[in-house]
Amino acid sequence: MPQTDKRAEEALKAQRALEAKKAQLEKKADQKKKIERAKRIQATKKADIAKKAEEERKNRIQIRLDAKIMAETNKKKALEDKKNALALKAEQKIKQDKTMVEEPKKETEFIDFAITARKYKTLLTKKYKERKFWINPSPYDIQSYIPGTIIQIFVKEGRVVKEGDPLLVLESMKMQNRIEMPFTAKIKKINVKEGERIPKDFLMIELEPA
Repeated sequence: MPQTDKRAEEALKAQRALEAKKAQLEKKADQKKKIERAKRIQATKKADIAKKAEEERKNRIQIRLDAKIMAETNKKKALEDKKNALALKAEQKIKQDKTMVEEPKKETEFIDFAITARKYKTLLTKKYKERKFWINPSPYDIQSYIPGTIIQIFVKEGRVVKEGDPLLVLESMKMQNRIEMPFTAKIKKINVKEGERIPKDFLMIELEPA
């Protein structure tokens, strides 16, 4: 082999070795960059996790603090309400005692009660004293004998209605009761209207002589 070809071959080998070494160095540098980038990403994630954990810890502390403040406030309010209730109760008792002192003592009222030729003293019950006195109803007053609802009115004020003619329909307990004219008379005033609910003994219609 000529000397020139040998040198050229050695130079080519050296160049290839240099290029291979350069490629290897570039590969190592690229891997190093990737590792550093991965480390930076991991460090950022760790920092975010730590920041989030710190915020959650602060939130938990604040929640516990708010709950403690709320409990103390409720406790103070309950004590204040209890204090006010006791004060009100004491004030009412004082007023009651004062009323009992100032109010004159009522004397027992006895009523004469006669049986045959003898008279007795007796006491009247509260129910008897507060009883509703009986009043002889006027024939010219048409009153409701049961509570109910006015379904229909057949007459008008100023009209003369004959005995037995219908005046109105009063519904009670799903039963429609037809109220009729007791005798021939003139309608003086109508105190109800259709759809109105009325109590017992309500003056529905007032009459006057025809």
